[in-house]
Amino acid sequence: MADHFQQRVTFMQELADAAGEVIRPYFRRRIEISDKGVRGFYDPATEADRRAEQVIRNRIATRFPQDAIIGEEFGETPGTSGFVWVIDPIDGTRAFLAGQPLWGTLIALEHERR
Repeated sequence: MADHFQQRVTFMQELADAAGEVIRPYFRRRIEISDKGVRGFYDPATEADRRAEQVIRNRIATRFPQDAIIGEEFGETPGTSGFVWVIDPIDGTRAFLAGQPLWGTLIALEHERR
């Protein structure tokens, strides 16, 4: 079990690097913004958010196809392995849009709800 977890933790670095390659070209550029907020709460999303999450999801699906994924942009994909990836491709989208370097890509991993 520990080996399976460690393989995924090591893989996280690859995922973060891949997301960064997608996101960086959008930083401090004019980009289209959509509002996915509900009940008047402004919750911006951009093509950078969506593309980065898709890259992360694709890599997880290729490497660990039985793992579940919960992402901010595309919701939940069920899995059977007991592992769940939780993704926020750009945490701090408002700062990202303002050109402030106060954002990051969040990737978490849980196993059997831990």
